[in-house]
Amino acid sequence: MNIFLLISLSSPTFLLAYSIEQHTLSDLRRFKVKGVVGRFAVDRNALERELQNRKQQDVACGHEVKLQLPQSLPQTSYDTSHQGEVTLTDAFITDHTLADELSIDLNEQVATSYKVLVVAIPVVLGTTKEHGILPLHVFTNSTKKVLSAYGTNYDYISQLNDFEEGDDGTVRILLGDDVITYQVQDEVKCKGENKVGKDFNEVLGKIITVTNYPLPLDWGCELLGSQISFCQVLNEVQCGLAAVGGDFCILTSTSSSERCPSTIKILNITGVFQQMIPFLEETVPNESFEAEFIDREHTTGIKYPCLTH
Repeated sequence: MNIFLLISLSSPTFLLAYSIEQHTLSDLRRFKVKGVVGRFAVDRNALERELQNRKQQDVACGHEVKLQLPQSLPQTSYDTSHQGEVTLTDAFITDHTLADELSIDLNEQVATSYKVLVVAIPVVLGTTKEHGILPLHVFTNSTKKVLSAYGTNYDYISQLNDFEEGDDGTVRILLGDDVITYQVQDEVKCKGENKVGKDFNEVLGKIITVTNYPLPLDWGCELLGSQISFCQVLNEVQCGLAAVGGDFCILTSTSSSERCPSTIKILNITGVFQQMIPFLEETVPNESFEAEFIDREHTTGIKYPCLTH
């Protein structure tokens, strides 16, 4: 029998749930990612603090959440007892589902193709200890609203109009006088000897698990309405979704993938960007110890509860 205890809290998890059956909603959205993703070694304690802070925000269920750093990942080149890693992804995302289903009016408001810089931590999730990804920040220069399929909530996305891109692959993202500057290898063709067998994201498994815990699930359906197929599905299970607060994961499968070696280097971080990602600022300038150019097609669904199950 499922038992629910309602409590009133300002925490993102406002409903404590016991013995909730796990559910999976498959094949809800399709999207494409094309760009460079790199791995950076950083102070492990700083990443541990980030995870602990997120659990503390979840007053009701944070103590039950299973969210931790991996003990090790393949092809690491750092001391895992003192360091962990973050990933930076500089890419263009195309949301096929929204591109196909948005009305003319909504198409003027909601982005279907946009550039992003994603900062994320590889994590271990749930009692089954699945490897996954916790996106910390997404920066985009889209002037339209971005409702990303590669996450459980769009509130972690910062829309900044000032992106400057140089001919040498240098990108400067500005917020007032504050800046983050990085450099990526110019787009390369994944052909012949440049191809690699498996990109490093596949060390996480055939299904990439992503969470924005402790934020609740929000794919923008209040704006999109019932005309969008995934909003229709989510609307039918609203009670179950509400019962798990922020305990959601995205399950992302890969239908096609091209990849080849690349580089990405962080050159400078100042001001507010230092506050948002302090563990990167401490190592600047910093070149990734592994990076790849990727061109991948994904299908994504939702699993809940995820981190307490």
